[in-house]
Formats: sequence, structure tokens, C-alpha cells
Amino acid sequence: MKTLEELEPHVRRLSKADKQVLLGRLEDMLEDELEFTDTFNAKIARAKRDIASGNCRIVKP
Repeated sequence: MKTLEELEPHVRRLSKADKQVLLGRLEDMLEDELEFTDTFNAKIARAKRDIASGNCRIVKP
């Protein structure tokens, strides 16, 4: 397993497009590692109930 210090020079040599792809993959990996807290889950459940009951507003960009 390479260390970050060993990988960094290789990453610097990547094209901008490849760096963007790498960034996306790293973001996906980090998202996969996140755990939802009870507070977050409660907010999602409340939002779903509000939407189901029509207690929401539509925001147009």
C-alpha cells in the first residue's frame, strides 16, 4: 500500500480530466463511509411526512 506522500507526485502528473475523475471517485468513497445519525434520519422522516401531507412549498430556480 502506497502512502499519500508516494501517491501525490503521480496524481500531480495526471491530466486535469483524470484529476476530476479521481476527485469524483474519492468523493463517492467518502460518501459511502458516512453514517446517518439519528438526528439526520429523523429530519428525513419528518420531511417525507411533510411532503406526503402537502406541507411543503415548491421553489423555482
